[in-house]
Amino acid sequence: MKNMRYLILLSILLLNSSYGLTNTLKIVDLGMIDSLWVINYNNDNTMSLVNLYTHDAMVFPPSSEILEGPIAITNYLNNLREAGFNEYSISNVDTQVRESTAYTTALWEAIRIGVDGNKIKLDGNITNVLERQNDGNWKIKLQSWN
Repeated sequence: MKNMRYLILLSILLLNSSYGLTNTLKIVDLGMIDSLWVINYNNDNTMSLVNLYTHDAMVFPPSSEILEGPIAITNYLNNLREAGFNEYSISNVDTQVRESTAYTTALWEAIRIGVDGNKIKLDGNITNVLERQNDGNWKIKLQSWN
């Protein structure tokens, strides 16, 4: 009987540890979204950048427009680059995972080269709602910048 209690306790501990590890791995994977976004944007790889979004994603940039779908998002990102925004960084603040949906908040910073050649720093916050895809990858479903 003593061995049975020990086995039950050990099973419960292993299940809890496994759940914690699985949840941590999900959060680590999600943290890579910000890194991939920055790497692709800073390397002018718009196609790979747009692949981080779902096919029906919506983006709410700091302006009043609402972007829907890959064409609108691609055009917006290309216009940012043309406007002189050539260097972004994103620092994750918080990530919450609820089954196949995740919510992330982060701080962003962008460097814009002015017409006079001087660097202008802009910053703000970003909120993402991500959706786990059938293949297990996470993609941005909704994104809001301000």
